[in-house]
Amino acid sequence: MADISVIIPCYNVEHFIRDCLNSVLEQTMQDKEVICIDDGSTDGTLDILMEYKDKAGIVVLKQKNQGSGTARNRGISTAIGKYIAFMDADDFYPARDTLEKMYHTAQNEEAEICGGSGCTFRNGVFTYSGFRKGFVFEQEGWISREDFPTVNGYWRFIYKSDFIRDNQISFPNYLRCQDVPFFLHAILCAGRVYCRKEVTYVYRKEHKQVSFTQKQAIDYAKGMRDSLILAIKGGMIPLQCQILNELQGELSAMMYLYAQSTFEMRDIIHEFNEIIADGNTGEAQFRMLKEGKEIAVYVENVREEIRRLLEELKAEKHVLIYGAGTVGKRVRAFLMENNVLPEAFVVSDIRQNAISLDGLPIRCIDDYVDQKDDCMVIVATFPYLHEEIQNTLQEKEFKNVYTLSLEKFHLFSGKVIH
Repeated sequence: MADISVIIPCYNVEHFIRDCLNSVLEQTMQDKEVICIDDGSTDGTLDILMEYKDKAGIVVLKQKNQGSGTARNRGISTAIGKYIAFMDADDFYPARDTLEKMYHTAQNEEAEICGGSGCTFRNGVFTYSGFRKGFVFEQEGWISREDFPTVNGYWRFIYKSDFIRDNQISFPNYLRCQDVPFFLHAILCAGRVYCRKEVTYVYRKEHKQVSFTQKQAIDYAKGMRDSLILAIKGGMIPLQCQILNELQGELSAMMYLYAQSTFEMRDIIHEFNEIIADGNTGEAQFRMLKEGKEIAVYVENVREEIRRLLEELKAEKHVLIYGAGTVGKRVRAFLMENNVLPEAFVVSDIRQNAISLDGLPIRCIDDYVDQKDDCMVIVATFPYLHEEIQNTLQEKEFKNVYTLSLEKFHLFSGKVIH
């Protein structure tokens, strides 16, 4: 046996796979196995993998395009390591000893799951907070499944291979959202997770953008439904809340958009409402999803609201987008498409940001305090940051503020980009 097997599904990643593989191969962990599964790539990915196979002895498996979940399951069945790590082919490890530290900690603590904090990498800048809630652990130690803070970032952890196989934990065959049910199933079975403070994974952000097809949207909704059921079963209240909050953003938007053309999505909406109505979500509070004819009426009302907003923005002197991340980037493109020219991205802390994003400067919100009466601030972040940002703007006496929810943004555009 190897001490650890690193499983990397690969699909059309010729621009990133060398950085990824070098990051893994340079790890100080000596007894490691690297398994790459080419998922029917149509670019030069497979050629690069075969090059590394000859030089570095990595294991290369090939399959027709079936999705990353199927590829990872194949990697699990092949792996000979005592522990399994999962790596996306466009990401990388933050340090050469990342795997070694996780492995020895897992061994010493007898942990089925062990990992650490995560960070993102965009435009040459590392960001350690503000991307996803629960990505950074403030202290080292065990976290029970009931207190675990996030459904995201399963790749920050390593998993004991016997534990995965004995509990038949696998990735569902969905085109999107295979990772969250896998992660929650693992946490449910383990009962607790050992977490380190240090960063154990770097998630590359700038190029990852998917426009959901109907099949991807349905699979994403199924994955989140499965995850909610697992979180309820395990008494994981923070995770239930996080999943329910997802229902008020990208997920609810894609569900409403595709419910108008497919019965399968309507059935999934009804399943979510039944789960919520049963009262099994503990402390989590959430409004019921709209069903039937309500959906079309709601979508049209949202679109009319955003049309009025766009007309107002065209008359403003300074249009500022609060948030220079994934949401802010999409909102900027959306405004430009509708002939609104934002002046800048604004943030509270410019130290975790580049100088500009997509050609638009990133500035501190304090730079506009003296002009606040002439500014219109569009809050464009993930929902869990809204309250904090609104409080900040209120303290600085910005009065013209509009918080653009992901749900309304996607419903107006008629498509969901993740």
